[in-house]
Amino acid sequence: MRFGTTRSQIYDAQKTARARWEATVTDWDDGVRREHGERVVDELDRAVSDTLRAIDQLATLFVQIRQECEYSGV
Repeated sequence: MRFGTTRSQIYDAQKTARARWEATVTDWDDGVRREHGERVVDELDRAVSDTLRAIDQLATLFVQIRQECEYSGV
């Protein structure tokens, strides 16, 4: 199983979403925006970052499993 393409797509989407959110500050800069940023955008960004870390960990485990299976002749 390969995780690189999916991880890359998620990471790119995260970067794009963050850039678009940051671009809204020129047209929308009030307390509602800041609260939405803290409660929704920042939380989503953290969740995506956590997901990317989990994908990295899974990818490492799958490489290790594959190597061990190949070595043992399974």
